[in-house]
Amino acid sequence: MKRIALLIILILGVIIQSSRAQEELKGQKVEKVIVIGNEAVPTDTILYYISEKPGKPFSPKLVAKDIKILFKLGYFENISVDVKKGKKGVILRYFVKEKPVITDIVFKGNKEISTSKLKEELGLISEEGEETKLQKPLDYKYLDQLKQKIEEIYLKRGYPGTEVYYTIERVSPTRAVATFVISEGYKANVCSIEIKGNKEVSSGDIEDALITKPKSILKLRFNAPLSQANLEEDVKRIKELYYRLGYLDVEVGEPQVVKTGKECYKVIYPILKEGKPYKFGKIEFEGNRLFSKKEFLKLSKKVRPGKRFNREAVDKLARKIIRKYGELGFIFANAVPEVKVHPENHTADVIFHIYEGERAFVRLINIKGNISTRDRTIRRELDLYETGIFNTVRLERSIRRLFNTGYFENVDVKPKVVEGTNKVDVDVNVKERLTGMFSIGAGYSSVSRLVAMVSLSKGNLFGTGDSGSISLQAGSRVFDFSISYNHKWWLDKPQTLSLGLYNNRYEYFTYTSKKTGFSTMVSRRLWEDWKVGLGYALERDKITDIDEDAPDIVKEEEGTETIGLATAFISRDLRDNRFLPHKGDYFKLTTQVAGNFLLGDKNFYKVVGEYAYYFNFNDLPIDWELPFIASVHAKIGYAEAFGDTSRLPIDYRFYVGGDTTVRGFRWGEAGPKDKDDDPEGANRELIFNFELGYDVTKMLRLIAFVDVGGGWWDEYKLGDMRKSAGLGLRVLTPMGPIRLDIGWKLDRRSGESSSQWHFGMGSYF
Repeated sequence: MKRIALLIILILGVIIQSSRAQEELKGQKVEKVIVIGNEAVPTDTILYYISEKPGKPFSPKLVAKDIKILFKLGYFENISVDVKKGKKGVILRYFVKEKPVITDIVFKGNKEISTSKLKEELGLISEEGEETKLQKPLDYKYLDQLKQKIEEIYLKRGYPGTEVYYTIERVSPTRAVATFVISEGYKANVCSIEIKGNKEVSSGDIEDALITKPKSILKLRFNAPLSQANLEEDVKRIKELYYRLGYLDVEVGEPQVVKTGKECYKVIYPILKEGKPYKFGKIEFEGNRLFSKKEFLKLSKKVRPGKRFNREAVDKLARKIIRKYGELGFIFANAVPEVKVHPENHTADVIFHIYEGERAFVRLINIKGNISTRDRTIRRELDLYETGIFNTVRLERSIRRLFNTGYFENVDVKPKVVEGTNKVDVDVNVKERLTGMFSIGAGYSSVSRLVAMVSLSKGNLFGTGDSGSISLQAGSRVFDFSISYNHKWWLDKPQTLSLGLYNNRYEYFTYTSKKTGFSTMVSRRLWEDWKVGLGYALERDKITDIDEDAPDIVKEEEGTETIGLATAFISRDLRDNRFLPHKGDYFKLTTQVAGNFLLGDKNFYKVVGEYAYYFNFNDLPIDWELPFIASVHAKIGYAEAFGDTSRLPIDYRFYVGGDTTVRGFRWGEAGPKDKDDDPEGANRELIFNFELGYDVTKMLRLIAFVDVGGGWWDEYKLGDMRKSAGLGLRVLTPMGPIRLDIGWKLDRRSGESSSQWHFGMGSYF
């Protein structure tokens, strides 16, 4: 006891003596400031936060203040200061002991949730999937926050009894590892739900709105976690459901949780009061100058005086108002609905407070990620330009145009508001796809026998957006040579000049076909999303070596003839991606005319119209993620010979059946056939394709389809349309889209196969 007392007296004596020394040196100039003990934190950083500098008068109060500031940095466990007299003044020595740096987070005891998933939800893994490299000084407040988050993660997944604690293990004097030990406890599942007190709204509708769902084998719901966060959200959702239906006086009690088994719980949702449904009273708009009340009300038929109040419709109208302003460049606009309730007559007035803001302009457009593609090639596809107006319609159109060039695997256009201005910087990030391909090989079929093949194609030639290809197939029965070139932005206008030359010979079983010709086409973009084209082709066809048992349609074509063909089209493409669309629509109308006045021997015309619509299930107003895409494609064709031509030429007829018409049928099998059951083509066609797709990844889609279609002569026989259904695969590769389908006939006839495989490259429906 005497020793302890003596030690205390000694320490107090040193402190008093040090304090006296500091008082004696107070006011003298500081000669040196020295930092001792630091390893990870640079000396210059520490000296920056110390206010005592050489040449300044020494102050014990400033030293004490500096120590507090250094502690607040969070890098040090201990700091002490030694003061002594030097030759020219006072020497200050700061002794620091650094906290260890946490270099890793480790989990133990986690069985139900993987380590990678825990780190992802804790923000320790980036969006790109890379693990964050920790270099964080030991901070117990930070570790306590992680502990709380882990408990919340488990609670949300239905583990209410989960306990978490952590330990710190130093692996060196300056590095440490934090280990979180997790006791997961038992899993709490919701086995049943009961709604009490509801009369106006059915229990089924309320249950559909809940996050908390009971276990159900029929609905493939094997886990139904019970968590406090979900129960609180359920109460909000029940209220929103009632508000949507006009019951603004609804009162929902706290959910009651009753244990019914070892891991089973029953949740009771009490509806304390429903009240009467409200109707819309006055609908007013304040702050609007650009648009009138009448224009706003056209955006929603549900928000009208006298109609049943619907909170969801009110919020949707507010979003539509904001989008309407955004289409004119007022991207800072906002619309905030205020609801004034009148319980005495059960009406609700809605006042939309509108802030229009200023019109946004583009300051800079930054092109990133392009290696081969020139900046100019990208900029000309944008519907945005520097100093021009920025709006949401132009932004969406720019993204669509870049995708539809086919030269980019990914396109990301992000606007950034320049702080304090009405200007926007636009970052255009692209990821280029492989656009060049050289192939050499050989093939064999029962028709062409052995064939050697060589082809070279290049898109985005020299980064200009131009494309070209040369291909050659040669064998004992086949010779096919073609060359094509597409010059984008011809004459510096949004138009494309296409040129093509070809020469081929095919020896079929019953005849030989030879074709030589050239084609040219000029297509131009008009009216922002529309495109028109006009082209001409001149072709020399020769049918020879016809066997006696050849079909009549082949015998009728014997000899040499010249086809002069003019083509015109108009189209509009609003698909977000023409290779693998998720939403939008596509329309095209094509007319072709051949005649003597076009230097040909045949007179005929063809008109083909097609329309496709794509719908993304994620656009539905629900909270679930549904990676499904539905589409419908319709095509109608009409052709007729005129003048001295009595029959449509064989190569210009409609052949229904195959991978681009009605799948499950061989080429032309779903249309007219001759007496030998060979396809003879038609001059009328009508085709419908219905698809439901599931995106496995951004580049892979599985589809189910139903096709209905037919081809006829001189009439449309809707009752005679052929039907098929099947499954398919869509893969977006660097070389282009690949499709693989198998279709089964739903109306199989005698002598026909039950199914057919289809493979192809290029755009889909």
